[in-house]
Amino acid sequence: MSNEKKDNLIFKLIFGVIIGLIIGLFANESLIGVVQTIKFILGQIISFTVPLIILGFIAPAITKMKSNASKMLVTMLMLAYMSSVGAALFSMISGYAIIPMLNIVTVVDGLKALPPMLFKLNIPPVLSVMSALVLALFLGLAIVWTNSKKLEAALDEFNNVILSIVHRIIIPILPFFITSTFATLAYEGSITKQLPVFLKVVVIVLIGHFIW
Repeated sequence: MSNEKKDNLIFKLIFGVIIGLIIGLFANESLIGVVQTIKFILGQIISFTVPLIILGFIAPAITKMKSNASKMLVTMLMLAYMSSVGAALFSMISGYAIIPMLNIVTVVDGLKALPPMLFKLNIPPVLSVMSALVLALFLGLAIVWTNSKKLEAALDEFNNVILSIVHRIIIPILPFFITSTFATLAYEGSITKQLPVFLKVVVIVLIGHFIW
C-alpha cells in the first residue's frame, strides 16, 4: 500500500470516528438498531477474512525463503515470541504504574441500553486464527522441503486473491465498521461519560506502541 493510500485510509478512519460519535449522540433507538446490525455483519466479514489473510500472506512468504526457511522461521518465531512476552510485561508494568493515577470508574451510571439488532447474519470463519497460522507454517515449510513448484505457484495466486479481497472489501468497509462501533459507544454513553480517560488511554497506547 502506497503512502498516499495509507494517509487516505487513516483520514477515512478518523472521519469515521467523528461521524460515529455524531450519529451516536443524536440517533434514536431505531437508528442505533440498524447501526448495530451493520456493525455485527461487518465484524463477521472481517473475522471471516482474518484466517484467510494469515494463510494467504504467511505461507507464500515462507516459500520465498527457500533452503533457509527452517532456520529463518525458527529465528523469527523466537523473536516474535520474545517480543510478545516483552510487550506483555511492558504493558503490565505500565498498567500498574499508570492506570491507578487515571481515576477510572469501573461502573458508569446512566448508560443507555443498546436496542436489539434487526437480525443477525453469522459468518463463521473457515479456520480459527491459530489453525490458519499453523497450517500456513506447515504448508510453507512442506513446499520448501518438497520443492513443489505447482503448489508454490498456487500459493502465489492465492496470495494475489487474498490481497485483492483486502483491497476491494476489507479496507473499504473498515471506516464503516469504525463508524458503527463508535456510534454504539456514543449512544450508550460509555465514551462521552469517560472521554478524558478514553483520550488518556489512547495517548498512552500510542506512546507505548512507539516505544516498543
